[in-house]
Formats: sequence, C-alpha cells, structure tokens
Amino acid sequence: MALSRTISLFIILLFTGFSSSGQVLPSNEAEYDSIYAINIKLSKINGVYIPKDLFEAHQQLIKLTPKESLDKFKMAEEKEVCKKLHFGIGRWMIVNWNFYDGSRMSHYLKEKGVLHPDDMAQFILRTFHRNLNKLESDQENIIKELAEARKKEAEYLINN
Repeated sequence: MALSRTISLFIILLFTGFSSSGQVLPSNEAEYDSIYAINIKLSKINGVYIPKDLFEAHQQLIKLTPKESLDKFKMAEEKEVCKKLHFGIGRWMIVNWNFYDGSRMSHYLKEKGVLHPDDMAQFILRTFHRNLNKLESDQENIIKELAEARKKEAEYLINN
C-alpha cells in the first residue's frame, strides 16, 4: 500500500512539474521570432551555459564528459560513434542548448548552414571527434553531407 502511494505521488509530481514549468509556447510566428531574438543573445538558458561557437561547444563537451568516455569516443570510428551518441549527448545538446527554440549556439550553426537541430548535434559531435584526433575539421563537407542526407530524407517522406 505504501509503495503504491509513493508511486502515485511520484507520478503526480512528475506531471505537475511538466505542466507548471512556466514555459509558454509561442502561438504564432511573430511570438516565436521574438523569443528566438531574445534566446540568441543569452549566455544561459534554464541555468545551462550556452556556448557561443564551436570552440566553446567542444570545451563544454570536454568539461561534461569523463576522460575515459572521451578516450573511447576518440578511438571509435567517427560516423558510427556520432550516430550512436545522437540519442545520448546529442539529444542533451539539442534540449539543453535550446536548438529548437533558438540559442546563440543554434544561431551560430544556422549561420554556417546547419539548419536542423539533429544536424546541429551531429555537426558538433563530428567536428568534436575530429578535434580530439587532431584532424582537419572539414566543416564545409560535413555541412554538405548533412544537408544532402536531410534532402534525401525529405524526398523519401514525400514519395512514400
């Protein structure tokens, strides 16, 4: 009986926390643009530091990741490890660095031509992997690959 009350209380608190987080969703494009314009100037959103460029993003990843995990990441094959980490640290970046609603990091990436939040995470992970291995970042080719893959995915969805 006590266990079921504890579980019930946990579920109530969980849903109450989600519904009363204070986040107001924009109801139109003008409101979204206004929120975006504010977000891209903030160094912190929801208490999380937002990197201003790729160098700072890589530094934050080094700071947030245990050394042994960095070593494993560094030694793995780039595309495979970045794909595997997409729903871990990649998702963390998308959410905490506010890629959907705009942040100075997402704005920086959009100016480089990386437009989709999933592509932003992949771009950061791939350049980070290359940085750790002291390889040329070749950012233009990564951006081109991500854009081509996004285009193929859109064409597939349209045609199927």
